[in-house]
Amino acid sequence: MALGRILIVEDDALIAVDLRDIVESSGYEVVGIADSFESAQRLAPFATIALVDVNLRDGATGPRIAQYLANDFGVAVVMVTANPEMIVTDLSKVIGLISKPAQPKLIGSVLEYLRTIREGGRGSPPEGMRIFA
Repeated sequence: MALGRILIVEDDALIAVDLRDIVESSGYEVVGIADSFESAQRLAPFATIALVDVNLRDGATGPRIAQYLANDFGVAVVMVTANPEMIVTDLSKVIGLISKPAQPKLIGSVLEYLRTIREGGRGSPPEGMRIFA
């Protein structure tokens, strides 16, 4: 049984496939890969955790998608971006951020941390993850 259902929001196909492989090898199920706000909306009901990039096919909609997933579906969201300085909006329900390129070990640790807090545990965020206050 999978440890959680993960939505990957990333428009670069190579990065998305790499993330999918890392997520699946860590024991999680990938419910889909979205490359825009519209495709993320379609997959949102099936996810418990999301890894969301900032810049997508439809522009810098990642922060909006992250808030939508967290607010409307209770998804545990972490931003995964090469442009952390672009996140200037209040992402109060988004858990945190990791910078690209992220090593597979960090992705696995982030997923474990998210799963722990979704299950009501406290856990400690992995080194390399910035938590939003």
